[in-house]
Amino acid sequence: MSRKNKNRGRKDHYVPQGYLRGFIDPARSDCDQPLWVLDLASNTWSEKSSKEVMWERGFYDYSGDATGLEHPDVTFAQLEREFPIIRERIIDRNFKKWTDHKYFLLSFMQMVRARSPLFLQQQEEQNRKLRGVTITEVGPGNQIKVDSLEPRPLPEAFIRNRTISQMGDEIKKGPDWMENFHWCLRYSTSPSDPFITSQYPLLVQGSASDIVTGIQHPDTHVFFPICWQACLIGSLIRFDVGTEQAEPSLLAKVRWLCKQLAGGYVISPRLDDEKLADAI
Repeated sequence: MSRKNKNRGRKDHYVPQGYLRGFIDPARSDCDQPLWVLDLASNTWSEKSSKEVMWERGFYDYSGDATGLEHPDVTFAQLEREFPIIRERIIDRNFKKWTDHKYFLLSFMQMVRARSPLFLQQQEEQNRKLRGVTITEVGPGNQIKVDSLEPRPLPEAFIRNRTISQMGDEIKKGPDWMENFHWCLRYSTSPSDPFITSQYPLLVQGSASDIVTGIQHPDTHVFFPICWQACLIGSLIRFDVGTEQAEPSLLAKVRWLCKQLAGGYVISPRLDDEKLADAI
């Protein structure tokens, strides 16, 4: 079987497994299913491995042969491979000099945003609004003939492949707009009082109704938990302190925001009833 066919119909993780493993309680690191997953609809916890969550079969498949298009595996590879290494380095240094890795961390955040179900859905909706015609002949002087004078919706295969390609293009921008923000890091020292994550790790809070407007608004804050111990926070307004231990109120706020924007469940070291109530 060719590599091209092997890459189709797989369990594609839209949140990287290496990222998810940063939310394992240290006391459960040797378990087969070390992650605690909270189903928000039933308010019940279950034990899972990183392979069992946040995936969809064939999620990044191109339509047809898609000859010449870069496979998402190639786009994701370096960021996925290096993130766990850099995260552990930051933790081992007690979060000192994390800014040495800021560009990488922001690039990773951009990747997680761009490969999410929400981003792909938004891009697909925009692409469905496009209209076009088919060129049937190119004559002298580059004169063209088309099959219709009335533009029509684009083929489904084209929309699918364009959407996946746009995801890759977004990731290749690196930090992009995130570099306009000032960033700080807040950390927790206890897995009983952690940061949490969900299907949508990048959290945006502010008065703007959409991210395009929000990234230009001074009251917008961006939160990205990089593991249960640490969270990056971005704002257009400079922070007084770059790195410090998170106040309990901030931990509760990020957990609340994560649950509000989650697509069905959240992942973290298991929270006790009191901490869980703080996040509701």
